[in-house]
Amino acid sequence: MRIDLKLALATHKPHLRSLLSDYLIEFEHYGGSGTDYPYFDAYWEQPDHRWPLLILLNDRCVGFAFVNTWSPSGRGTDFAIAEFYIAPDTRRRGIGLEAAKTVLNSRSGQWELSIMERNAPAQKFWPRVLDAVGAGGLETVVSDDGTIYRFRMG
Repeated sequence: MRIDLKLALATHKPHLRSLLSDYLIEFEHYGGSGTDYPYFDAYWEQPDHRWPLLILLNDRCVGFAFVNTWSPSGRGTDFAIAEFYIAPDTRRRGIGLEAAKTVLNSRSGQWELSIMERNAPAQKFWPRVLDAVGAGGLETVVSDDGTIYRFRMG
């Protein structure tokens, strides 16, 4: 199993928009706010602050991660995982864990990620990821919407 990340180019937008649509529909079960994603185009318009990443399994796209510099805690961060998705047909095989580790290990600095309270799968998944990557200075911030993790990589 080989997991790679690839920066999504403008030519990847249709495929990525389709994956994002599936993600947002699934996310509604956890309190997501519908299928509109107003920041989508900004990932190509603000290349110094937003990175749309394709997650590849043996050269086949099986998901995506949106990384940006917005701080869910409001305390400032170098990087944040805004969205992370692995297609359902490739789940439960360790692909998500390996992909998340690859994303986090791709950049050194202060990171944040926010998990909605009702998203039980993510509430279980991300602590395992953070433990597996040896996230430094791990802080848990409880917010009105869920949990925010602050940590250092590299």
